[in-house]
Amino acid sequence: MGIKDIIIAAVILIGAAYILYRSVWKKKGHCHGCGDGGCCEKK
Repeated sequence: MGIKDIIIAAVILIGAAYILYRSVWKKKGHCHGCGDGGCCEKK
């Protein structure tokens, strides 16, 4: 594996970790555009 392959793998892992952080931990599993977690349920 060359340095280019290592850099590409690192970028992919960092991107995946950021998406996971943003969608799971930061919003605590709530869907997009919803601050209270009730947007997935129809009232």
